[in-house]
Amino acid sequence: MKHLNLTSLIFLLTTSFVYSQSWLEKTLKKEASKTSDEQTLKLDSIDFDFAMSVNEGTSLFDIAQKDEKGARIWKLAKDETTKTKVDEAREKLRDATIQYEVRSFKLAQETLLDAKAFMETNSLTNEIIYLRCITSLGVMGLFQGKNIEAEQYISYALDQSNQVLGQQSAAYATNLNSQAKLNQLNGKYNEAEKDFDEATQIITKVFGEQSTQFAIILNNKAMLYQAMGRYPEAIDLMKRSVVAIDAAPKKTGQGKKSFDSRKFLSNLASAYQLSGNLPESEKQFLVIKDIFENRLQKGNPEYAGLLNQLGILYIQMGKMDQVEALLKKSAEVYKSNFKEDNPSFAKTQNYLGNFYRMQGRLADSEMLLLKAADIRKRILGEGHPDYIKSVENLGILYWKKGDLAKAYPFLHEAADKSLDFITSYFPPMSEAEKTKYWDILQPRFQRFYNYALDATATNPDLLKDVFNYQIATKALLLNSTNKIKKSILASGDQSLINDYVLWITQKETLSRYYSLSKEELQQQKIDLQVLEKQANATERSLSQRSSDFSQQFSEEKIDFSQVGSLLGDTEALLEIIRVRTYDKDFTNDSKYVALVLTKGLSIPKMVLLDNGNQLETRYAKFYNNSIQQKSADDYSYDQYWARIEPLLVGKKTIYLSPDGVYNQINVNTLKKKESDFVLNRFDVVVIGSSKDLIVIKKKKPLTAKKDAFLLGFPDYAGAAVPLPGTKVEIEGINKILMAAGYKTTLRQQQAATETVLKSVKGPLVMHIATHGYFLADTDLQGGDALGVNSESAKNNPLLRSGLILAGANKNTTDVDLASNDNGILTAYEAMNLSLDGTDLIVLSACETGLGDVRAGEGVYGLQRAFLVAGANALVMSLWKVDDAATQQLMTNFYTNWTKGGNKAKAFKQAQLQLMTKYKDPYYWGAFVMMGM
Repeated sequence: MKHLNLTSLIFLLTTSFVYSQSWLEKTLKKEASKTSDEQTLKLDSIDFDFAMSVNEGTSLFDIAQKDEKGARIWKLAKDETTKTKVDEAREKLRDATIQYEVRSFKLAQETLLDAKAFMETNSLTNEIIYLRCITSLGVMGLFQGKNIEAEQYISYALDQSNQVLGQQSAAYATNLNSQAKLNQLNGKYNEAEKDFDEATQIITKVFGEQSTQFAIILNNKAMLYQAMGRYPEAIDLMKRSVVAIDAAPKKTGQGKKSFDSRKFLSNLASAYQLSGNLPESEKQFLVIKDIFENRLQKGNPEYAGLLNQLGILYIQMGKMDQVEALLKKSAEVYKSNFKEDNPSFAKTQNYLGNFYRMQGRLADSEMLLLKAADIRKRILGEGHPDYIKSVENLGILYWKKGDLAKAYPFLHEAADKSLDFITSYFPPMSEAEKTKYWDILQPRFQRFYNYALDATATNPDLLKDVFNYQIATKALLLNSTNKIKKSILASGDQSLINDYVLWITQKETLSRYYSLSKEELQQQKIDLQVLEKQANATERSLSQRSSDFSQQFSEEKIDFSQVGSLLGDTEALLEIIRVRTYDKDFTNDSKYVALVLTKGLSIPKMVLLDNGNQLETRYAKFYNNSIQQKSADDYSYDQYWARIEPLLVGKKTIYLSPDGVYNQINVNTLKKKESDFVLNRFDVVVIGSSKDLIVIKKKKPLTAKKDAFLLGFPDYAGAAVPLPGTKVEIEGINKILMAAGYKTTLRQQQAATETVLKSVKGPLVMHIATHGYFLADTDLQGGDALGVNSESAKNNPLLRSGLILAGANKNTTDVDLASNDNGILTAYEAMNLSLDGTDLIVLSACETGLGDVRAGEGVYGLQRAFLVAGANALVMSLWKVDDAATQQLMTNFYTNWTKGGNKAKAFKQAQLQLMTKYKDPYYWGAFVMMGM
């Protein structure tokens, strides 16, 4: 018979017992007689230590749970000749390794503890095998959800592996991986990512990219990304891990259906599920499920995890008749392996409880959700994201049972803890990472708003919570980005500032490459994904090193009463909130909540517009058609303003924080039948968020040097229709500003270039008069979207809006990659402009206020780009403007402003002046000012 190595023997033990026990005992004795060096080589490998994540993202990955017979035979077969104490200790540890690999977990832990005690009794704690024993106990602790116990072992093992073997050793990487998993289990996502990154570098050097170890570390990091909502990155890593495991040396008898292969494919199927590709996910899961069942391997945790994910998938797919059996079987298998005090068992109980709630089985739901919450609280702690999910799920259950008072503390705690998560996790993230993580948390606040709408009749104080949560989260991503930038530029840290400049350069490079097709990128060997990751990594590094930002973010908790105290007797704050309707789950319907705050008000006033879908479709279309056709509009006022206005009685100045469709209309143009426009009855000041009122009220008169940059009437050279009115416009404004003591810079025709605009540094006033554009998804046809590859443009709304400048007729397919000027400034590029200290930016162009409207975050387009770039106040247009009317409006505005000093009042006065000549809102209502 061919000589069997230990790995081959383990394979036989875990797959078949067709050979006689006597033959097996002889073989085991032969294996046990190997030299000490051979045993040490196997013993000091890291196969056992390398804990792998499963698709649920919280526990270790398991392979088949066999009976303990094979492991016990090993103990019986040992040669009882005289051994040294080190040999005995090594043998105990080897036994534990075999027991673990054949999935005899309880026996493996007992043997590990026995080995640990033996080595401590015999003064062997300085031996490498003692370190390996501690490492393995740490893994076992993680595996069983004993996080506190695991942390003690992992911390010791990591420190010792560093001291004895160094930070570039396999042992150090092993323990770093365990620490990363522990941090993830404890909800410390930022720390976990850093640990995984460091471990990946070490593993790549030690084992290479075609190894099981490399595949596992990629898999584990992918599971972390799933927990953080970074699904595309998770899928990318999972695909790479599958490639790595397929290329890795295989154990004897393993192939595509081996446990090693199955566990990675299962995780990839889960990644497809989270990304929304449900049919592909189901296909993969069913293939793997059949393999387990055909091989009679239905008693192990891996199979339980598979059933759990498949049950969740069928909820998503609406296959409700198949869900309960899958989840119950999953819980049964987990319980048989781990008992009930385990995160995996708790997760299945939680999912099954939610399923029962959706089916109306509320008593069954309550029992399971309470059990899951209790386990998570004891095992994970009260600050863990999974425990908070349980808390919210209980709140939703009591809400749907009609016990609104009992639901409140659960839902309130979940929302409060989510704000804590933002404080903890946001500072070191890039904006892209913040966006993905916010996508996970944001629905929690939406559910709270839905609950509050049901419960305010009996508990009006809930409106305080709604207002406070909206203050805390409105424009969250925009504000985070702005704070990082301001913090870095004001830090005085030249290294930090230099890296910020590097990041801007990386984004500029990307903006040029976005103009190329896939074929052109391949020809020039440009990998956009790599460049995007590099820019993202630089941004993350900047965030991590910007301590000022982190501190500012954690300290900024604003209460609605704080904002209300700033209002005058004739002022009101109007906060619009788009609420996605939630029943058993989120639906496609929406509502709009209008909250009004006035001086001395102890509880905000509320009006509910429950026809959100109509406001966003039917009535929005009617409004736009009426504007464009210059026809009478007797409906829009009733839909968008009539129900709100009674809350504003006696008020003159209205600070409006819009959301959803309210970003796409100008409320000043709404006209009450047989009465005046809103413009004539109120002074409406549009702000990005209610907390912006604090900045407005604290704002002091500007004492900075008065300078202005004016750009207009570009030489398109045939690429667009010339706008002769813009020449008159900017030259007239130039004269007005110069007369008011401004130092002006005027650029027009061939000098009105993208390069010139990008070189401007924070003038007090910037005025741009040219063509603007926004392309909706449906507008993207062919391979080019005004200088940007259409596929890239689809993925990023900031690449679908922009300004057309001089030289825009260049052949974009032959773009000069070294050039910073193709004649088109996209919103993506505009974000990088240096406009800190700029008090006002006027975008005197068509549709500069349009973009992708995102609930709670405003408009992703030029509007957002110039606010990120540093604008304090912004004038933008909502539809294609009339050239002559725009010229007159802008001339009037600057004349009024230089005389009076208040931008908002000067702008309204200019609109009223234009109204005397042009009655239709099409002419005077296209432009909106945000800020003041």
